[in-house]
Amino acid sequence: MSIKGRFERFTRRIKPTEEHFKEANRQTKHMIDELHDKVSKDGSFTLEKVLRAGSNAKHTSLRKTEENRFDVDLGAYYSGKGATKDRLGTLLEFTHDRLIDIYHQKDRKDFEILESAVRVRFVSGIKLWVDVAPIIKDDTLKIENAGWIPRKDKWRLTSVTAHNDFVSRRTVQSKVVSGPVHFNRLVRMMKWWNNLQGELVQPSIFCELIAAAAFAETGVTAEWQSSLRQIFNFLRRHQLRQPIVFGDYYVPSRVVLPSDEVIVLDSVNASNNVTREWTAATREQFLDGVQEAYDAMMDARVAENAGDEDSAVDHWCRVFGDAFRDLSENEED
Repeated sequence: MSIKGRFERFTRRIKPTEEHFKEANRQTKHMIDELHDKVSKDGSFTLEKVLRAGSNAKHTSLRKTEENRFDVDLGAYYSGKGATKDRLGTLLEFTHDRLIDIYHQKDRKDFEILESAVRVRFVSGIKLWVDVAPIIKDDTLKIENAGWIPRKDKWRLTSVTAHNDFVSRRTVQSKVVSGPVHFNRLVRMMKWWNNLQGELVQPSIFCELIAAAAFAETGVTAEWQSSLRQIFNFLRRHQLRQPIVFGDYYVPSRVVLPSDEVIVLDSVNASNNVTREWTAATREQFLDGVQEAYDAMMDARVAENAGDEDSAVDHWCRVFGDAFRDLSENEED
């Protein structure tokens, strides 16, 4: 069994199944339709639109495992006299109450107000979690579907559309290279590796941003092995000692950089450093993990070139866990 074939199967099987997507879409559509109805009947706010956000919208989601939870993120755009930044905090409570109205038969513990969204947990079927983030629409920002979301530190600028487009634009660019390696799939692979890092697990947006930084420098190749080596080699050389900044929605040269130890800026909102809480020790530990993964990839390359595919699989399992072997087996095995 070739390593190329194993990667084809592994990358396909770490995605949620089509049946899983269909059921998630059915449940999500029902929630969106009902939320529009409940908000309209209440009359306190106007719910202009609800957009799909997060990994599902970006086509980077992972199959549900112990390390990977399959969830759906929604951005609920509010307007009206009451929908001001001063009242944004009340929208969390308001959204929470309307969701309870929709699913009044559910246990109250299945609803949770997070720092910037309301989470609804479904305990049957595919056991979907849905996070609904209230957003105050702000057309003055000149970014499509831009608005403000609540955070514990301050209101934060966001745009569901811009974040989705950041990934989709690079996915289109990556398809210029013939082969299976598309940017969104590369992000999915990075997320799988990331979720095996224990206490160093980072949010999905971090995986998107570091993959985008590497992609800007090296692009992708026609195969998974060398494309992954390029990302990890980029991180080894970069060492996260220089700011990672993008020019999609702001001018990097005009950004006032924070004094944080590690700087990886949100691609939409330059005031949001997603690594603001990192210390020097965090960076060192993260880079140790990067080096270990890169060493395993190089060992796999040597084994593959020598025709020792069993050893190559063992080395790739050092990167992606035993799931690489299990999920890349032939279906009849």
